[in-house]
Amino acid sequence: MKIYKYDSYEDYVEAQTEANVRKLHLVWVNSQTIDIVHSHNPFASTILCHGTRNAAEQKLFKERYPGAEILGTEISYTATKFPMTVQLDFHEQKPEWIGKWDIIYSNSFDHSYDPVKCMSTWTDQLSDKGSLCIEAMLGDNNRSKRSDPLEISESELIDIAVSNGMTYKTSVDTKGTAKSKIYIFTK
Repeated sequence: MKIYKYDSYEDYVEAQTEANVRKLHLVWVNSQTIDIVHSHNPFASTILCHGTRNAAEQKLFKERYPGAEILGTEISYTATKFPMTVQLDFHEQKPEWIGKWDIIYSNSFDHSYDPVKCMSTWTDQLSDKGSLCIEAMLGDNNRSKRSDPLEISESELIDIAVSNGMTYKTSVDTKGTAKSKIYIFTK
C-alpha cells in the first residue's frame, strides 16, 4: 500500500477540491453497478454514498430504491450544488450516522489519506443488516498521486475491512467502461 504524502490536511482538501471541480462533469458509476449492489441488498431503506462529486450515485440509487433515504457526501464546496448531498470529508464521523445506513457505496476509497480511519468510520455507519460496497480499480490500474492518494491491492483492501470487523462477501466485475470491481462487505 502506498499513500501520497500531503503537506497538511488543508493540502489534502485543496487537492480533492481541485480534482472535484476539474472532473465535475464526469460520472464513474453506472446502472449495472447499482444493479449489483441491489442484488446483494434489495431491501435497503437507507443508503449513503461517499465522495459523490455530482450526485450521479444518489440519482441512480433513487431509481432503484425509490422509497429509500439516500444521501451523499462530497468534500468540495460544490456539494451544495447537488441534491441529496452534504459537504463532508468522508473520514469524519457524524454521530447521528452511527449504525444508520443499510448500504454504504463509494467509488472514492482511493481518495482516502487514511484508509484505516476511513474504513473504521464507514463500518461504524453501517446498520446491523448493512452492506459496504466499494467500487475500485486496484493493482496496476491504481497509482498513488495527489488527487487519488491511496494505492492499494485487493488483498490489502480486504484485510483493512476484515480488521475493522467486516466480512468479505464477494467482488464482482462492474462491466463498465473502466476495469473496476465492486467489493462487498457486511458486518
